[in-house]
Amino acid sequence: MSCRGAKNEILPECHWCAENVAGLALWGNIGLFVIKLICGTAGDSRAVVADAVHSAADVVLALILMICLRVSNTPPDRDHPYGHGNIEYIASLFVGISLSTISVLIITSAVSEILNGVTHQPSVLALVALIISIIGNELMFRHSLCCGQRFGSPAMIANAWENRADVYSTIAALVGVVGAQLGLLFMDPVGAILVAALLIWSAVGMLRSSWQGIMDHAVDEPFERRIRRHVLSVAGVEGIASLKTRSVGQYLSIDLKVEVAPDLALGEACATCARIREVLIERLERVGLITVVPVGKEGPNHDR
Repeated sequence: MSCRGAKNEILPECHWCAENVAGLALWGNIGLFVIKLICGTAGDSRAVVADAVHSAADVVLALILMICLRVSNTPPDRDHPYGHGNIEYIASLFVGISLSTISVLIITSAVSEILNGVTHQPSVLALVALIISIIGNELMFRHSLCCGQRFGSPAMIANAWENRADVYSTIAALVGVVGAQLGLLFMDPVGAILVAALLIWSAVGMLRSSWQGIMDHAVDEPFERRIRRHVLSVAGVEGIASLKTRSVGQYLSIDLKVEVAPDLALGEACATCARIREVLIERLERVGLITVVPVGKEGPNHDR
């Protein structure tokens, strides 16, 4: 079922999904952590135990996500006129740093075991845990990514790709366990190293996107072209003197200076600005704070 009705209206069931992203991620990862820890320990698999550590980190991160989404949805106030959305970028940054640290620890332990000689062979119990993990993480990925894209939430999207990274890392662990069961005992710690390498790859992407958000990175050029097109379609607008955009968590902030006729009365200029805000809110997704200031036709930095 589509989550959008007429005029990009988000349906009620989408709100329920979004409100429960963090809760489902939390309990899902708790369940996977317990399963993989028990099966990895009983099945004598370093790769599965490494994957269990990954799930344990996801539990902590899901708790952070719950807190951040609650704070992010707090309305703007006097001290935070642009809202509290940037906390989602801080959460994503923390996710990236945490994954990087955990990955280094896993790689160090696995390399040490390979150098000292591997003597254990994982059992079938380890395979069962990994198959359950792949299915569970893929379901959580699809749920969180859908909600993140619908609501434009960096934290939800980061959480989704963390679950997809779990799928890849579990597949890497699966390769290691299968190799070890075929007699290549060193493949189990190699699988743990592959898990950590995929975690680092995922962490780098999160660090890059969250850093851009914290530094007030502008939205992409196609979206800005849409803004210009909608603004110029409003009667009374003769040009765009300045356009500045940035993402603030789930929402977009737009600062506009629009050119109007020099002899236009102040009341009419203000009415034109109000129409611009109405048009942008109606035709664009995730629009939060919009500031529109009228300037004379000969204003600086003319941009048609």
